[in-house]
Amino acid sequence: MKLWRSRQGRAVLLPTLTGVLAVAGTIIQAGAPAAADPPSDLPLILDVSTPHDGPCDGPLHGTTAVYLPPGVPAHAEVEWRILGGGQPIRTGITVVQNDVMTVGFDIRRDELPPDGLLRVDARARVPGGDVTGYGKPWSFRVNTECRPLHVVSVGDSVLWGQGLDRDRTFADLFTQALGTRTGRTAQLHDYTTSGATLDAPAQHVDGCPRGDDATLDVFCQLEQAAAEAAANGYRIDLVLMDGCLNDLDPFFGIPVGVTPGTQDLAAAVRRECGGVGADAANPAADLPYFSGAKLGYGGRGMREAMQAAHELPGAPKVLVGDYFHGYDAGRVPQGLTQRWSEFVRLSSEVFRQAAADANAAAGETFAAAADGLFTQDAVPTGDRRPAMNPLGDEAISLRQLACAQPGLPQCLTVPVAAAADADGARKYADAFLLNPRVNEWFGGGAALGDGFTASSHSTTPGTPVVFDAAKAGSAIRQYDWYFGDGSHETTTETTIAHTYNGRGPNLPRLVVTDMTGHRSLFELDRPVMVD
Repeated sequence: MKLWRSRQGRAVLLPTLTGVLAVAGTIIQAGAPAAADPPSDLPLILDVSTPHDGPCDGPLHGTTAVYLPPGVPAHAEVEWRILGGGQPIRTGITVVQNDVMTVGFDIRRDELPPDGLLRVDARARVPGGDVTGYGKPWSFRVNTECRPLHVVSVGDSVLWGQGLDRDRTFADLFTQALGTRTGRTAQLHDYTTSGATLDAPAQHVDGCPRGDDATLDVFCQLEQAAAEAAANGYRIDLVLMDGCLNDLDPFFGIPVGVTPGTQDLAAAVRRECGGVGADAANPAADLPYFSGAKLGYGGRGMREAMQAAHELPGAPKVLVGDYFHGYDAGRVPQGLTQRWSEFVRLSSEVFRQAAADANAAAGETFAAAADGLFTQDAVPTGDRRPAMNPLGDEAISLRQLACAQPGLPQCLTVPVAAAADADGARKYADAFLLNPRVNEWFGGGAALGDGFTASSHSTTPGTPVVFDAAKAGSAIRQYDWYFGDGSHETTTETTIAHTYNGRGPNLPRLVVTDMTGHRSLFELDRPVMVD
């Protein structure tokens, strides 16, 4: 276990054109709207930052960035307010001097609503007393809980950065960052094991195996986490999970095609990751290559694992980590990378649907599927090493881990493993922190609405799909599009067309960077299917 005691908040990213710092004031009643109002979503709250100590150590200190477009009348003012429970907690008025203005605020801890949910919005006041309506708001949640934050990680350790130092794996870095964001001490309880499967019925005949050398499946890892939490009297806040990694051996068995039953990859993923019709006996148990699948092929899938995780002490939230896309490094046959990429897309959809089903059954949103936004072209030119892969060059390092006996025919093309990429691991963890559900659960600027739309959710290879990010708001400096097929593109325009060539499902995501430097992630409501 690792223990971090962090009291540093996320950095306040403000542009050089920031205006005056306003102080709390009193709302002044105004008359009818002006004849030429700005668009209805303006003034726009771009970002809210609550750095450093947070409410656990006294008042909540923060700043909010307010945007108005160029050309507003001289001597115009912005009237802003912070609401909790529907009631104003802080209000103020500041003169418009720049396109983006920063407003400072302090809120006593006893003024915060019990759920910590705050809303910031603003309206424009023009000479003569006319006002606009309140523009598009920014909702965020602040920490009102001061007990230590407990995070559990389960699954196979390779996805979390196996080979990295203990304080630089994904689970460690994610826990550190989450503690920083909430201003709480953050403790990681790591139960991941190399070779772990999602569900191994053979392990449960006489109960879960014991001993340091046991390779526990996800359900046994959760059982161990529950026992230790109960014995030590703590509640678990979040479970990080990966699953079905070795049930199908996607790093090797699927691309090479030696795992029985994977010829129909979509059916195999539904069976082993979704738990739909999985057999207790593993047909790959006797194949002569490394694979934790020797103990896999259970009947329980990701939905059941999510539900079991939510039953731990404290009813924790559950974040399922998906795999990163493969890419052609010039050393791996194209057919292998195509199969790998297809597996990533299929498993991502199974995880997303499992979370949706588990949330619907529970009547609450406690589970989410996420990934590190790794793409085939993460580094657009020159060095093709994935920028967000915690293992460095996955074409080398993952195969090195899977090929304990280099003499096997299937392992002959595996080069010497590259050094683990610690910087990539941190970027990978940071990308998970962008997930809107994490912001909703633990505080931070929440992405509002869907963010973008697609011209079609069903297409054919070679037919462009147009994406429109108008819903993401105004004053966006950069759009980073992740199309779900391993490709990524950065633009400064709100619309973009993308052509899918391989089969779906492909779940597009968009990361927008506003003028303050704040990033927000949006997901399409459902995948784009390619037939």
